[in-house]
Amino acid sequence: MRRIADALLAVVAASIPLSTTGMEGGVLALGGLTLLAGIRGRAVLRRTPLDAVLAVFYGTLALSTLASGHPLAAPGWLRLWVVLTFFVVAWWVRDRRHAAQLARVVAVAGTVAAAYGIVQHFTGVDWYRGLLGRPRRIAPRAPGAAGFAVVGFFRNYLTFAHVMIFPFAWTTAAALAGRRWGVAAAVLTAVAIVFSTARGAWLAAAATVGALAAIARRRAAAALLAGLALLAAAVLLASPDRRAEVQGMFGLGGMNAPRVAIYRANLDIVHDHPLLGLGFGRYATAAAPYYDAHPAADRRSHAHSNYLQLAAEAGLTGLGAFVLVLATGLRLGWRAQARARDAEAWAAAAGAWAALVGFVVGGLTQYTFGDNEVAVAFWFALGLLARLGADEA
Repeated sequence: MRRIADALLAVVAASIPLSTTGMEGGVLALGGLTLLAGIRGRAVLRRTPLDAVLAVFYGTLALSTLASGHPLAAPGWLRLWVVLTFFVVAWWVRDRRHAAQLARVVAVAGTVAAAYGIVQHFTGVDWYRGLLGRPRRIAPRAPGAAGFAVVGFFRNYLTFAHVMIFPFAWTTAAALAGRRWGVAAAVLTAVAIVFSTARGAWLAAAATVGALAAIARRRAAAALLAGLALLAAAVLLASPDRRAEVQGMFGLGGMNAPRVAIYRANLDIVHDHPLLGLGFGRYATAAAPYYDAHPAADRRSHAHSNYLQLAAEAGLTGLGAFVLVLATGLRLGWRAQARARDAEAWAAAAGAWAALVGFVVGGLTQYTFGDNEVAVAFWFALGLLARLGADEA
């Protein structure tokens, strides 16, 4: 049973940058293995540092759904099963060494995805879907744009880019810990994120680098991180299309007009339902009247922001509970990296912590908490930090 768990954890780690099916299947299999272990009397479950805040968070979401008066019309609850990732990782990872190994697996798999994505940007190849007989997902970011928006092995450029923040954080942390392979891996991953053209992920990557710069232990860290920043800037400036994306990032009109309309619709929801929102899980139907008042909104599936989404669905109470989860995770990661006893443990903890910082920033402009690909990576990093923190205490 222990060997099966180790294999499944490796599958989940390798699948984070490579396969949604792989990561989801691995997590569900670990959940089944946990159930089997309980039936056979094996003590696998243990307390985690996030148990209390997660109880508060999910309790708040449940309260918002019940308060809406339509608890049976809340299909959004089905997507929250991915929190199982956190628990199976926190329960089954053996120790600090094992956690560091899994972080390294994510980093190596992410490097493979990054190399594939860079080739994809210039050529438009999609060998992965071609071999599986699936429709090609590669297309220019905008009509007439040079190059292709990288999707890697995922369905679109947004999920690819926000997932890649996690291997980027771990490869950069490995480089800062003195691992030469980490330098090349971090460069490849940074370039792939730039080529994704996901502007929210660009901000997340910048926040990740800034977080690592704040805690780096080596004098060479400043040069490495500055080099990554300069490389990303050079790639952006070398392409007129990328420069146009950067110049229009913070405007309210042009290509941002539909997104601004989405935000305004959700701010209207928060204004009308400030305490408990529309009722968690009911967004798909309950938000429709608010979008009718903002016809410029080109999509109605979600709020395109983790924070606006939680505020609209579960009110400011739900948003506060979500922020509490994030703050607790960041505090856990800070302590884990500060107490790390060797370079490998530090790289694993620092990478996970910096990736969480990137997730926090990336969630400002994208509902990454609702994308299983990104959510699994988020809970996986938190699960590793739970084990690293316990082992270094």
